[in-house]
Amino acid sequence: MPGSHWTRIAGKEIPSSLELFPVIYDYLEGGWNILDIGCGTGNVSISLAFRGCSVTGIDLNREGIELAKEAASRLNLSGKLKFRVEDAAELPFRAGEFDLAIMQAFLTTIVEKEKRHLIIREACRVLKPGAFLYIAEFAQNWHLKLYRERYLRDFSFTKEEGSFLARNPETGEVEFIAHHFSEKELFFLLLENGFEIDYFKVEEFSTRTGNRVNGFVILAKKV
Repeated sequence: MPGSHWTRIAGKEIPSSLELFPVIYDYLEGGWNILDIGCGTGNVSISLAFRGCSVTGIDLNREGIELAKEAASRLNLSGKLKFRVEDAAELPFRAGEFDLAIMQAFLTTIVEKEKRHLIIREACRVLKPGAFLYIAEFAQNWHLKLYRERYLRDFSFTKEEGSFLARNPETGEVEFIAHHFSEKELFFLLLENGFEIDYFKVEEFSTRTGNRVNGFVILAKKV
């Protein structure tokens, strides 16, 4: 399956089952310049704009970006929001431009290990010294039979523990590869690419099909 599979998903079908966890508001300040990486149709970006922040949302999915722009216009938030089709591994922003970066169930869609490292390094580059990266990401749920079977069944294809084929709940067709992380995996991804962990908690997430699973919420500080 080509790495560009995410770009072919219809904008309205982009999964968006998570809301920002309250801890982010302990860090957030009004007027901040925020980068929403993997913004999809812009739900998180819009919620932050309503709190007085300037937000740039990026995503590879062109339809999702167009839907985000339309939503911002309807809500009269265009002055606070910018949406662009960009690759998170090659950000077109200057070093130290942002006060906060958001990755909300985004890394789960990145199937290449090295690209995950590139993305975290790029996020670190565009953040100001001492700024934070907020990550909410799905954990490996080996204790749940449904996911244990998926991890084991699809390993011969994905070649990575915790990865599986995400299928359309109605048609059963494969839409993209999803990756669930171990705690150690996420920690080292951040620590090896310019961050230290400031906040970490296991939370209950809801998937797009309504499954309740474990996930990680992290605030990582640029060092």
